[in-house]
Amino acid sequence: MSRRPRWWSIGRILVLALILHGVFLGYPFVRLGQWFGLEGPVWLLFAALIFLSQLICRWPLRQVTHPTARFLKQTLELFLALSPLVLVLVLSAEVGLYFELATPKRLAFGILLIVLVALPYGLYRGSRPTVQSLQLVDDRLRSDLHLVQITDVHIGSRSPDFLKQVLRTVAQLRPDALCITGDFIDQTGVPPDALAPLAALGVPVFFVTGNHERYEDTEDIIVRLQAAGVAVLRNQSVRLREDVMIHGVEDADSDKQLAQVLPSLTVKDTDLNLLLYHRPAGLEAAADAGMQLTLSGHTHNGQIMPFNLLVRQVFPKIKGLYQTGSCWHYVSQGTGTWGPVFRLGSVGEVTSILMTPKASSSI
Repeated sequence: MSRRPRWWSIGRILVLALILHGVFLGYPFVRLGQWFGLEGPVWLLFAALIFLSQLICRWPLRQVTHPTARFLKQTLELFLALSPLVLVLVLSAEVGLYFELATPKRLAFGILLIVLVALPYGLYRGSRPTVQSLQLVDDRLRSDLHLVQITDVHIGSRSPDFLKQVLRTVAQLRPDALCITGDFIDQTGVPPDALAPLAALGVPVFFVTGNHERYEDTEDIIVRLQAAGVAVLRNQSVRLREDVMIHGVEDADSDKQLAQVLPSLTVKDTDLNLLLYHRPAGLEAAADAGMQLTLSGHTHNGQIMPFNLLVRQVFPKIKGLYQTGSCWHYVSQGTGTWGPVFRLGSVGEVTSILMTPKASSSI
């Protein structure tokens, strides 16, 4: 069977993108405009801006450094954030119109009211991660171990001030170590001074790559993080203390990445073995390799309903705590956001993990 030419694959992607734009960023907003009675060239330009907003964000505004450009990008991203809600509301209103339950303008004002309530709520949820606490017991520990996980911070899309905010929360928790499980940086050329607060944290910091670091200047990112005192684990292991080993595996698109890499790492049964890996895929291999805990992110718990339903089909371990044999898996909903600074049906989190030996457990 002959392979299809490259243009065929590109064409299919473009057609799919146009269909999705039409469904989420075309029909619901245009229909809403019709119900409000909007018309003329100004409305056509505004409708075109909505339809093309994500193309603008992914092309001319993909790399933003100036606060004004970042604000413009985040503003345009809000059309994507609100589009699922607007689509559901418009479809519901279409049913109301069919049964003549209300006039188009009355329904349009009802939709606008709901959106105006959802908008500040989603912005607040997207910009204010909360502390999620987790307690586990393992008799390999000789004393309590307090870890903090952050993940999917997305510095670049998110400002360095957001990182400072997150690290203030981390510092208040006073952990033994900070674990960063990928997608920490999602833009090329993030300056070293933006990462300087990591060096001032005063605790060991461990990092593994996510898919977004792979999309950018990966090697430069690693150099800048190491200059800030971060231990970058690239399919490597490091001892945190005499009873705790931290293992880190680089992100890969393959579900077999852990199964392929973990056999090359040194795992001792007498240690508490913690694995950092960005995506919650193939985690069962961690249990086979002798890990007691894995920390992952990547899913954002869908970030905005109903995308969590779609993400769950790809990553069944979408959020929270799971277990394979004697190995626990924790999947964070993400500290920052990708795309819109907006969450609906999910929360941003800084995860505080307290592990105790059985002898001192109060659970």
